[in-house]
Amino acid sequence: MGTMLKTLDSCLTVSQPLPSTGMIFGHSEGMRRLWQIAEKVAGASVPILIVGEKGTGKEVFARFIHSCSPGSSAPFLKWSLPVPEGRISEETAFRPAPDGIGDQEEMGGNGKTCRRLCTLFIDEVSELEPERQSELLQLIEGHRPFISSDAKSVPVSLQVIATSARDLEQEVAAGKFRADVFSALSAVTLRLPPLRERREDIPQLAAFFWRIYSERFGRQSAPPDPHVVERLQQHKWPGNVRELENVMKRYVVLGVDGIKGTGPAEQSQRAFAFAPSSGHSVSLKQVSREAAQALERKIILRTLQETQWNRRRTARALNISYRALLYKIKAAGLLPEASKAGAHGAEFLKRSDNAA
Repeated sequence: MGTMLKTLDSCLTVSQPLPSTGMIFGHSEGMRRLWQIAEKVAGASVPILIVGEKGTGKEVFARFIHSCSPGSSAPFLKWSLPVPEGRISEETAFRPAPDGIGDQEEMGGNGKTCRRLCTLFIDEVSELEPERQSELLQLIEGHRPFISSDAKSVPVSLQVIATSARDLEQEVAAGKFRADVFSALSAVTLRLPPLRERREDIPQLAAFFWRIYSERFGRQSAPPDPHVVERLQQHKWPGNVRELENVMKRYVVLGVDGIKGTGPAEQSQRAFAFAPSSGHSVSLKQVSREAAQALERKIILRTLQETQWNRRRTARALNISYRALLYKIKAAGLLPEASKAGAHGAEFLKRSDNAA
């Protein structure tokens, strides 16, 4: 019990603040309608199912609903799935109230309720194990849940919000998801459109991510100009908003080089370059991994050069640990590059790292 509670408590805060409402919903008509619906359902104690492709921002949307709810000041509990190996199914933070916990114990001395309003967010609910689906159904059906903490049973009122990138109706038909759980969860179903269906929001999203990562990386990069924005709007965005965020990270570090691979021409060239030749097969995972490694090497090398091979400053600029950077430098074969930065190799690097 304590293990799961600590796991959930560690997820109560989110590292990146919730974007503004205008940023979340942009200018597209479909997203504006979702805004209106979300504000209406936020005040109701009904389960909400958010569906959409991976990377469309389902968790951010769930956090927006939580921010509009009466329990907005209470925890946003994220239940990541599947459950890590070795964790027994009884180790849940929420359970139906056992005998001995009644309504009278939910009232404080001043006559006000002591129930704790919380949002329980379940990411990719289709991956929920059968035992957990049963527990979730009990919570949705109104069994009074509680959190066990410090030998006390704290009654809570839950707003359950679940997401799925899969078609749950197909999962039910295939016997992979319980029909009663799907029926209970889908009281309110909201579909987030993919980024390719809301291209008018790309300029605003790109500018947002540019500002965020310019500050985080300490870079004075130029904002995306109209030509860059046009290329971004022409891209198909299979990874949706998450992919755009990663592209803008690269843009902040590498400039225009960071957005290579976006736009129809680049996508066609890249697909042709990676296409398997006659009689040979190619691993898509391997191609993707090699492309990512090549880009990462380029980013690290450029940042090292900008910091005069001060690896501590480089680690801070890239928002990774010093030890992780040393590992990546070695894995990318960049150690020989150090000799170009100074005459004494390792001694130069040591002096550089100790510099201000």
